[in-house]
Amino acid sequence: MLVPLPRHKRDMEDNVLPLINIVFLLLIFFMVAGVIRPKEPFPLEPPSTTHAESAERENIFLAVAADGRLALAGKTLSTEEVVAWLQENHDEARPLWIKADGELAAADFTALLPDLRRAGVAEVRLLTTPNP
Repeated sequence: MLVPLPRHKRDMEDNVLPLINIVFLLLIFFMVAGVIRPKEPFPLEPPSTTHAESAERENIFLAVAADGRLALAGKTLSTEEVVAWLQENHDEARPLWIKADGELAAADFTALLPDLRRAGVAEVRLLTTPNP
């Protein structure tokens, strides 16, 4: 009758060390390669579209909630504060990207457009999510 000899503790540790190294390398890779998106000031569900155009990172995004709240640069602002901020910081040659909630009434959205024109915004683009 053969009785298996107990393995040494050192042998078991040697088998686990490469696994630990790989796990830490993967952790570091995903931390570096991952994209951290800024948090929205309020929950938004943009409308969907079949034609998608990507927005560049350096563009300005205006968030509009379903109840009409506005957020710019991560801060909730009034309409007049948005107009003042855009007059100071927005380049007229670049479009303003609007990330509106899909439940926002069209009348509320169109009521915002004259204020944006007053701020010097020449082109507005609506950000949507692509349909699968």
